[in-house]
Amino acid sequence: MIQAIAKVRGLPTALAACSYGAAVLTLTWLTQEGHLGDAMYGGMSMILMAFPLALLGGGGGVDAGWDYVLMAWPGIVMALLLAFLTAWRRTRTAGRVLGWFLAGAVIVVGVATVSDGWGPRRPYGWPFLVYGLIMIIALIAGRRRRPLV
Repeated sequence: MIQAIAKVRGLPTALAACSYGAAVLTLTWLTQEGHLGDAMYGGMSMILMAFPLALLGGGGGVDAGWDYVLMAWPGIVMALLLAFLTAWRRTRTAGRVLGWFLAGAVIVVGVATVSDGWGPRRPYGWPFLVYGLIMIIALIAGRRRRPLV
């Protein structure tokens, strides 16, 4: 496992995967702490961000700690999948496609939250827009074959 993680080379790959993971953890935290209003909004956003794995998971936990784990695991698995797919040459194209799909989903969640009709929810969309922008920049930088200098 450690050798597989060590194969994730380059700042752009790590930045895209970590930014997506941060978006998933932020959504989980905002949902579980009630900042988004109700859990339905966060659950639907997680289904969009971590589709198709989010359809498998979910449900309520016995205690508050398990609620975080049950909500976040599909997104964390997708972040690891993104990192592993972009690490190897044969699967790099699939990793880029997955990265663009996930970046688009994060931006859609951000735009939907910023333009939401319920005022207290609106400020919480900006982090998702920033995470999506970081992912896009990392995916573009990962395509470059020449050094930036």
